[in-house]
Amino acid sequence: MVEEKWKEDRIMFTPLNLYMEYILLSYNNYLKNNLEDVDITYGELTYIYSIMYYGPSSQRQMAERLYVSEANVAKMIKKLVNKGLVEKHKDERNKSRNVVSLTKKGEEALVKINLLTCGWERNITRQLSNEKLADLKEMLYQLTLESADL
Repeated sequence: MVEEKWKEDRIMFTPLNLYMEYILLSYNNYLKNNLEDVDITYGELTYIYSIMYYGPSSQRQMAERLYVSEANVAKMIKKLVNKGLVEKHKDERNKSRNVVSLTKKGEEALVKINLLTCGWERNITRQLSNEKLADLKEMLYQLTLESADL
């Protein structure tokens, strides 16, 4: 999709989502090529990160957070439970609800994934100063907030 002469006439006319999609495809490919000892897909990783950042969560909370159906969450959680990466247990505040948390194996997988992710990020941002990288992350954070309100 992207090539050197792309800049000349296409950068401003290419929708932002295409750039984001291409970056995510590249990241997914990088993980597939470098994450041989951890059985996890990019789609599953989204759920793992959600649990890491927000802590133990109900399926409804995850569905709302990830803009997917509860049925989708249930299917993905079942896969992650079968892989031993997450576990379900009763919510102490509401016994009729299950919450999902990372297992020790899930936490260990996340460490490996985070190390790979840091390497990938360093590779794709090597031409940016620390200040520009911080600015980019701040802008992406702001865009994330704006998109959540739509």
